[in-house]
Amino acid sequence: MLCKLEHVIICCSEMKRSVAFYRDVLGFPVKLESPEWTEFHCGGVKLALRLAATSEKEDRRQRHGPDRAGEAHLGFEVLDVEKFFQEKKQRGAVFSLPPATADSGRKRAVLLDPDGLPIRVTEEIR
Repeated sequence: MLCKLEHVIICCSEMKRSVAFYRDVLGFPVKLESPEWTEFHCGGVKLALRLAATSEKEDRRQRHGPDRAGEAHLGFEVLDVEKFFQEKKQRGAVFSLPPATADSGRKRAVLLDPDGLPIRVTEEIR
């Protein structure tokens, strides 16, 4: 049911330091850079950095993604989010966000791995 790995988002404490590591040490060219969000060219999978939450208040916003430095989440693209949701829920998966249409116009859901790592699953609406 999973089609492909779509993205990996890593939450960092210092954007410039992390950009330097992924760009200069690992060799990924920068695609887009801002103080709170940076993306790299690395083939068919988006690799992005997001600035970590700096307070408990920010951390509680529940953005369905990483909030603290050192956290990350994976994103998969599937053909049918509703079907994926039903199948995985029957197998015991816990979802922090049931299927919904995002502002981007894509359907998405977020499930949690056994340690609470968020895994975003999206469906391209055609």
